[in-house]
Amino acid sequence: MSKNIFPVIVSLVFLGCNSKTIQVEPVGKPIDNKQVAVYYTLPRTVVYVKVVCSQSEYIPGPFADYAKKFLGIEGVSNTEKVEYSISKIDIETHSETDPIAIFAVYPSGKGYGNYLKLSAEGLILPVNQTIDSKAITLSQDLKSDEVIFKDLSVNPFIAEETATFYGRTLRDSVYVRVPIQRSMTVERNLEEKAKEAADFIFSIRKRRLDFLTPDVDHPFAGDALQLILKELQRLEDEYLALFIGKRFTHAFSQTFSFIPSSAEGESAILFRFSESKGLLTPTDLSGRPILIELDQPEYPEKFDAVKGSIEAFAVKAKLDRFYYRIPVVTSMRILDGKQQLTSKRLSVYQYGLLAQLPVSYWGN
Repeated sequence: MSKNIFPVIVSLVFLGCNSKTIQVEPVGKPIDNKQVAVYYTLPRTVVYVKVVCSQSEYIPGPFADYAKKFLGIEGVSNTEKVEYSISKIDIETHSETDPIAIFAVYPSGKGYGNYLKLSAEGLILPVNQTIDSKAITLSQDLKSDEVIFKDLSVNPFIAEETATFYGRTLRDSVYVRVPIQRSMTVERNLEEKAKEAADFIFSIRKRRLDFLTPDVDHPFAGDALQLILKELQRLEDEYLALFIGKRFTHAFSQTFSFIPSSAEGESAILFRFSESKGLLTPTDLSGRPILIELDQPEYPEKFDAVKGSIEAFAVKAKLDRFYYRIPVVTSMRILDGKQQLTSKRLSVYQYGLLAQLPVSYWGN
């Protein structure tokens, strides 16, 4: 009798090993290293917002106070200014592993089912997979230390003038008054140089008009005439800048990241902005807040019938099931107060459906 029972017991043991089911559980406690398992995570969506900011710097000309007097130009400022503006916003989304959605796959005698196929379709992310990512960047054009206004006049600031002095000399026992001429070095004041620069501007305009007048004969034509007119325009712009100043524009960009978390819709301060300081951190109260808003997702009909959460699945473990996410579409906006700067429709994994799939399934 005992000899017949032993083979039966051995057969039941092997049958039990072969019939062991694949078990998939959310990792909500310390991992047991004694159990053999494959771990994977569900994906979550990260929103990257690249903001291009323009810095406009105004440098007043040295003759700004005389622009109206000598050129008739009103409203010229003699105060240096730096202003910022948002010129462009780009939005990108990338997927990364969700640290609160890690699952352990405990194999059966037949292995791990269609685990590799499921990961190849991008519905789950193996823990050793290289995830696409984006660096948080800050690029900025550096300002050079070159001299802004080089050409201030066609004549030097220091000139020599001849002055006449009178002295006395003894002639025939009589002192007589004798003129004496001496050369003196004098420095012209700013108003005199401004007057000279204004006169030079008018002379350039007169010379250009002579070239453009058909009644005036000149030996230049074709490309030579175009080069002359172009150089006259450049000279006028340089001398005119001595009165109206120069404006320089520098562009720089910074990338901000945001991780959606509430499927009911959400709003948060992405960064702050100031016309005098540019892009600021969300905690810098010297700028006004720039908001990122996401609407409640557009769930399909009867979505609640299959909707579930990791916590709900963790209470009652399901056997022979893989868990994956189906992303849903929502609308996102970047707002400056009531003004909408940009908007985009995007798919968000963590807003979507936590679904189940048999560990062994058919498909190409």
